[in-house]
Amino acid sequence: MYPDWSVLAELALAAAFIWLGFLSFLIWRQNKFLESLFPKSGERDIRKKFEELVKSVEGFNHKLLDLDGKVNKTQAQGLGHIQKVELLRFNPYDDTGGDQSFTVCLLDNNGSGIVITSLHARSGTRVFGKEIVSGKSVKYQLSEEEELVIKKVMEEKDER
Repeated sequence: MYPDWSVLAELALAAAFIWLGFLSFLIWRQNKFLESLFPKSGERDIRKKFEELVKSVEGFNHKLLDLDGKVNKTQAQGLGHIQKVELLRFNPYDDTGGDQSFTVCLLDNNGSGIVITSLHARSGTRVFGKEIVSGKSVKYQLSEEEELVIKKVMEEKDER
C-alpha cells in the first residue's frame, strides 16, 4: 500500500510545482508591467502618472466633443440635400404613343426642392421647372401628375 501513496504524493508535488511556476510567471509579468509604469529611476511617481492619464483622458474628451459637434453639423447640412426622388412617366396627349413625357420631383427632408416636367408631343418637347416649398408650389399651378409625384414623395417622407 505504501507505493500507491508515494505515486499520489509525487503527482501532488508535481502539480504544486507546476502551479507555483504558473503563479511565478503571472507575478513576473505583473512586475514588468508595473516597472514600465513606474521606473526605478524616479522620473515618474504615481501622482505624475495619474496626472498624465487625466490630461490624456481630458484631451480625448475635448476631441470627442469636437467630433460630436462636427457630426451634428453634418447631419443638419444633410437634411438640406436632395433626399426624396420620384419619377412618373405618362402620356398627356392622345396623338402620341408611349409614356414619353415625365415628371420628376427632387425634394430635401423638409419637402422643398423642384419638380421638373417634360411634355413630349409630335411638334416638340417642352420642359417646365417649378419651385416647391414644404410640398407646395410657390408661384405656379401644378398639374395632376406633378401633384401626384409630390404627394408620393411626401408620403415616403412620413414613412421614414
